[in-house]
Amino acid sequence: MAAGRILKPALYAQAGIPFYWRIEFEDGLTVYTYKIDPVHEVYTETGRWNKFVDTGEPWAMNLPVSRLIPRHL
Repeated sequence: MAAGRILKPALYAQAGIPFYWRIEFEDGLTVYTYKIDPVHEVYTETGRWNKFVDTGEPWAMNLPVSRLIPRHL
């Protein structure tokens, strides 16, 4: 899990990717949304969503978290 929480966000921020989402399975699905701070090349958390991802960035959306289907390996 360290790659998804540390390495990937660092690489994506370094590449200038403006938004990053992470989905965790902790007591159900939780979606974490982040936006880049381009000066420092790090992400800041913009939300934690358990029922709906209700955000205006990168575009306006109200996505039911229940519609996300986990992929089991």
